Amino acid sequence: MPKLLPLHSILSLLISLCYSISYAADDDNKYSSLQAESTVYIDTAILARTGIKTLKLVNTQLNPEIETFAVRVNLASLINTRKEYLNALAQQETASIKLQQSQRNFQRIKNLQRDQAISTRKLRDQQTQLKIDQTLFNTAQLQVSTIQLYTQEKWGKVLSHRFLSDGEPSVDMMNILTRPLYLIYHPDQTAPSSKTIFLQAFGRRDKAQSASLIDHAAILDNHPQQTGTPYFYLSDQAAEGYHQRLVAWLPLKGNKVSGVVIPASALVWHLGQAFVYLQVDNDQFKRTEITQKKLIYTNSYFIQHELQPDDIVVSVGAQLLLSEEFRAQIPAENDDDDD
Repeated sequence: MPKLLPLHSILSLLISLCYSISYAADDDNKYSSLQAESTVYIDTAILARTGIKTLKLVNTQLNPEIETFAVRVNLASLINTRKEYLNALAQQETASIKLQQSQRNFQRIKNLQRDQAISTRKLRDQQTQLKIDQTLFNTAQLQVSTIQLYTQEKWGKVLSHRFLSDGEPSVDMMNILTRPLYLIYHPDQTAPSSKTIFLQAFGRRDKAQSASLIDHAAILDNHPQQTGTPYFYLSDQAAEGYHQRLVAWLPLKGNKVSGVVIPASALVWHLGQAFVYLQVDNDQFKRTEITQKKLIYTNSYFIQHELQPDDIVVSVGAQLLLSEEFRAQIPAENDDDDD
């Protein structure tokens, strides 16, 4: 028969067990609280040697934009069209001169025939020549009109007017020849809300150059079909290099949105989620989750809701704080394992 423990021994064991459970629960609660607050404490003396830098955020207003792409337009066919147009004008001018000469000849022979100084046959021959010259002039005139209508349909009124001009190339035409022309589709059939857009070959908004609206465009041959309405834009600067496809930013109608701008170095990543550290005291930093951000430059993000002006964000050294936060949790985890 097993020997029973004295009553006072049983009571002592129960008290010890309850104390251990309570102690472990306090430890778990403390650890859970630390996780929820995501707070890091660093001694100010040590902080000065870590190289951590902070930035006080200020209110920033951002123009709403949509990002799309622009395709550089090859003007070779338009230049060839201008060549055909000038040839057609020359033919029309030649036909006009011949027609005027035939009209004068016909009138002269008609007067001579009336005075019976010339035969009727010669009058009929000149009348036939006049009809031939009239037909040639009409054909040449129709050719000029056809080129004008075709060019206007394909390239729009502005470009067709600038390229189908008589004489030496105009200043407007030379501007188009010396600066890149781009085709951009405005999505959802929206008309341009601004005559100025911004373009950059590698998607760097801070390096973008402006381009000005030229005219509504037709869908060019051999161009990928896109939804929306096409427009021509002419770069405001001469091309630095040939890029067939560029990133474009189109301003949208509407009021500016307010928020703050943080450097990309302020973001740290953990389990696929972005965070920043805010300084809440001299030696206290709080980790804050960022769920919505907009890249506005290659090294800056616009945050509209999750951060506020006057917040002090860690701009350099956020990764160090993340490592310190997780390192501080290791002893607590080891103590749990030992218990």
